[in-house]
Amino acid sequence: MTGQNTWQERGDDYDYHQEVANAGFGDMLHDWERNQKYDAAIRKTIAGMRRAGKEVHVLDIGTGTGILAMMALRAGADTVTACEAFLPMANCAARILAANDADHVRLIRKRSTDIVVGVDMPHRANLLVAELLDTELIGEGAIGIYNHAHEELLTDDALCIPARATCYAQVAQSPMASQWNSLKILPDLDGDILLRPPTQLMQCSGEAALHDVQLSQLPPHSFHVLSEPAQIFHFDFQRKQPLELARENVVRIQLSRPGSVELVFYWWQIELDDAGEQLLSCAPYWAHPELEQLKATCTDKQRPLANIVPWRDHWMQAIYYIPKPLHLHDAGEEFWLRCYHDEYSLWFDAHKEQPEKPAQRHSCSCDLHMTYTRNRIGQLNQSIRNKRYLAYLEQAVKAKPAHVLVMGDGCLLGLASAALGAASVHCLEPHRFSRRLLKSVVEHNQLKNVKFLDSLKQLDRKELDTITHIFAEPYFLNSILPWDNFYFGTLLMQLEQLHEKLPANAEISPCAARIFALPVEFLDLHKIRAPIVSCEGFDLRLFDDMVQRSAEQALSQVEAQPLWEYPCRALAQPQQLLSVDFANFGVEQSNHGSIKLTAEGNCNGIALWVDWQLSPNENLKSIVSSGPLEPVETGEYVKWDMFVRQGVHFINQTTAEQQYLNWSTTFRPLLGELNFNFSPSANREKCE
Repeated sequence: MTGQNTWQERGDDYDYHQEVANAGFGDMLHDWERNQKYDAAIRKTIAGMRRAGKEVHVLDIGTGTGILAMMALRAGADTVTACEAFLPMANCAARILAANDADHVRLIRKRSTDIVVGVDMPHRANLLVAELLDTELIGEGAIGIYNHAHEELLTDDALCIPARATCYAQVAQSPMASQWNSLKILPDLDGDILLRPPTQLMQCSGEAALHDVQLSQLPPHSFHVLSEPAQIFHFDFQRKQPLELARENVVRIQLSRPGSVELVFYWWQIELDDAGEQLLSCAPYWAHPELEQLKATCTDKQRPLANIVPWRDHWMQAIYYIPKPLHLHDAGEEFWLRCYHDEYSLWFDAHKEQPEKPAQRHSCSCDLHMTYTRNRIGQLNQSIRNKRYLAYLEQAVKAKPAHVLVMGDGCLLGLASAALGAASVHCLEPHRFSRRLLKSVVEHNQLKNVKFLDSLKQLDRKELDTITHIFAEPYFLNSILPWDNFYFGTLLMQLEQLHEKLPANAEISPCAARIFALPVEFLDLHKIRAPIVSCEGFDLRLFDDMVQRSAEQALSQVEAQPLWEYPCRALAQPQQLLSVDFANFGVEQSNHGSIKLTAEGNCNGIALWVDWQLSPNENLKSIVSSGPLEPVETGEYVKWDMFVRQGVHFINQTTAEQQYLNWSTTFRPLLGELNFNFSPSANREKCE
């Protein structure tokens, strides 16, 4: 919020606590399907090896809490060796193993690739149990780890759990999702072209990297799938021959409907046991192989269809963007989908004719993708948001002559004031790549009287005195939470300090900002911070205690989450916690109050966001919100802005007696501090 790098005093063990609190083990342990199917596969595999007259020697790579090692021991393994390179987790695993009478599991505190048979473990293992997978399947180095294990740590006849994996791709078209990947034409309020993207943006292939999302939460009307899911890669983890580090597979795809091949939806599924009976799929709900079975067994009949499939945040789905969309006009038409993977990642391309030679991994050549996040790119294309800013700017520049000072990173709407007729525009753009991109927009659109500033010190008093409007979206590259963009207020104070005062008649937009809070019941998101207690019969309270201690030391009160991906029901109406006047930004505030929970449900989180007020006229069209897209209805699911992350404060679930959520905030703008406190209560807090 202050824009300054400052030292903050922490204890010597702060880094340790931060790593533990953010390790993400808890999310995996709440994945009931993962846990049950791993346990079933381990039981079945060990029983089968026993019937075949074999001893069972298990190696668990990346044991975490030791849960898979304990499953193997309980299923009758003769010996179990577990390795964990993350020392805080390894030390916790040792205590968990002891607490569950499994302390004769051999625990090795190092990477599997550093293990030496005969030194660290007495002999090779003939059963490998591991969870080395991520959203891309191979992003955590699974290929290299499995290759090393087969070469150095496993017997020739060793079995693996999981045994195999299959990767799937489904091509799709989505004008909404494509907003995350390319800069669109910016129209004015009449629909005429105001700013065109420069040539290098139109020719850029974009970034090959995945965009990991909860695909099931995409609004059904926002995309069309253009083909059936296709198998693109198969990984046999039990195969003794080394897994290939890089492969290309060119797949012939038939269109199920005409459209533009813009996106690839990607997911994978694993066969946990050798016979493939224990299948675990990460498919979105519409392609999930067990959807009907899951619907039949779901006890919550009010649960949305998109959330019938097991929830997980450690394995999601991904969107990959085709470098140059392929436009096809007839259902049944065929094209070629080029699929690639290296040791850690995947990428895709599409062609009408079968390609003759491999292509290189594509990358950004236009500054847009390498400078801004997917959310920010989408935000730049967001029609309703842009119209509200343009309505303000169009009105502002009518007062001739208008001289605009723009403060923000990548503020295309600020440049639009030049296209609308502002006499001059000064853009504060301290970041080199962002500045280079905006300069290309200026040149391509032949905008006049635009000057870029590296710092406010470059604006002299004479120039400042001509300024009639100080404008921001606001957006800054280092912002994480919505109110981090209050840095706009810090810049206003810096400008005032440099020149003793702001121009007397300069209009500031946004003129104010308000932070709102909404008590909610998350369907699933709260699990990333909820205690495990027990998992498949094993006591994991020691793990809960360790994570809780570290979370108290290292986690912020509020974390940023894209709430459109994580459904929640509103338990009350939103309440304003803080209002900031940017003309008087330096004023400290301390507020408190209570929110009555008026809908049934367990309050397990508070959603927070910022509304920006563009002009003193308080009407809905002068407000740009980073929160709900529609008015909140108590008891109903909230529809969130898809191009920004909201703030979330997690709390322990409320009880029936706790009808109020008491809150307090303290705001110290000169220190860049904004603190929240929330406490469920049976009584309303008395406001003084």
